[in-house]
Amino acid sequence: MDGQRRRPQRTDHGDGEIGSANGASPYAPHYVRAQAGSSSNDLRIYFALTLLLVALAITGWAHSDTDATCAARLAAASALVASAAANGTAATAAVAQLDRRSTPDKDAAVAAAVAEVTESASGKRAAAVASAMGAAAEARLPPCAAGGSVRAKSFLILFMGHSGSTALLSEMTQHSSIMGSPTGPEPIDHFEFERNTSLAVSFTRQFLAEGIAAGKVPGFKLRPTHIMNDPEAFRAIIKDFGVRLIWNTRGNLLKQAVGEYRYRYLKDLSVIEGLRDGQTLEERCPDGSCAFNVSNVRFFHDVLRDLANNDRLVEEAVATLGLDGCVLPVPYEEYLYGRETTMARVYRFLGLPVEDHPPNRQKATHDSMCMSVGNMDVLCDAFYACPDLRWMFDDWRTGCKCSVLPVSHFRPMGGYCDLSKPLAADVRQVGEVAPAE
Repeated sequence: MDGQRRRPQRTDHGDGEIGSANGASPYAPHYVRAQAGSSSNDLRIYFALTLLLVALAITGWAHSDTDATCAARLAAASALVASAAANGTAATAAVAQLDRRSTPDKDAAVAAAVAEVTESASGKRAAAVASAMGAAAEARLPPCAAGGSVRAKSFLILFMGHSGSTALLSEMTQHSSIMGSPTGPEPIDHFEFERNTSLAVSFTRQFLAEGIAAGKVPGFKLRPTHIMNDPEAFRAIIKDFGVRLIWNTRGNLLKQAVGEYRYRYLKDLSVIEGLRDGQTLEERCPDGSCAFNVSNVRFFHDVLRDLANNDRLVEEAVATLGLDGCVLPVPYEEYLYGRETTMARVYRFLGLPVEDHPPNRQKATHDSMCMSVGNMDVLCDAFYACPDLRWMFDDWRTGCKCSVLPVSHFRPMGGYCDLSKPLAADVRQVGEVAPAE
């Protein structure tokens, strides 16, 4: 990484191996900002409309026919019609024809309508779309997962701060087949193991062996420090215990830095630990009352620089351990906006049945930077001119963005935009007036 945060791209080679758009690593971050899926939204809208039309068409029968079997068949037929039509056109025509019929054989009439829709172009398109979506989801599983049919022996989660790793692991350790560490979600990054890689290796081997012997799939999350201290020891762990790696990433570095700034500069531990005991962000911060000002932009730049470096170290650790391609990237943004789908993919990666266990940690920072940062204009002025960071401001989900293109006090490729080294002493704070010549 050259110090600049480039917008990550996803490259899928078709064989389950994750590639990089810039060639830096075969396991480079692949997160692309979430887009509103037009195909998915269209399908939902049309399915809903189709169901409504079918309900209107059969209302008269439902009132006159109380036979339970007939009602069940009508409900099943309605669902089939809805799922078969991709754009509603063919379903609408079929239902209209059905409504005009006066045949007493209602089951046969509904079956005929369903057959017409299924054989139509709309029905075939719906089947193709569903198949493509399923294939795309399946393609994201590496070959070692065998399409979700082979149970993993164990797992490790490689993570960086403020990437949802604690919430993710809190769901996984509630699964009936998974065993987490009783000493915490990241046991070898703390306590007596923190500065002793040999002890961390011994703990990891013992924990995984005991979990497998108990008939569980054991695992925990860890930072890259010990891995980079002794890569051979951890490669041996991967091989000996059949470890499947989950690579927890985050795309929006600026949002991540906002949370980290709150922790480091304002000493707010909740952004690290998350909200517990059922507390919600709306209860803790009604009407955005927890917003804070970034009063030290130089410190904020240091936070950004540290996060970019941490991201690079995690990527190197993944490349070190995941040489056989048994790595599942789990971007924070996918987990945040599609928790159930993401968890289903994680369980398929581990070859386990899906169990829905809501996380016991909740976000402690609002997803909108405009709701979290009281002086967003300062961040816009300092960083919006940076080519690698600008996209992180344009948040279409929350509507938060820099209102106008600011006239930055700093050159696009210098000053605050350079995350490869500390700020130079002569770089002014945002809004600071330059000394007179």
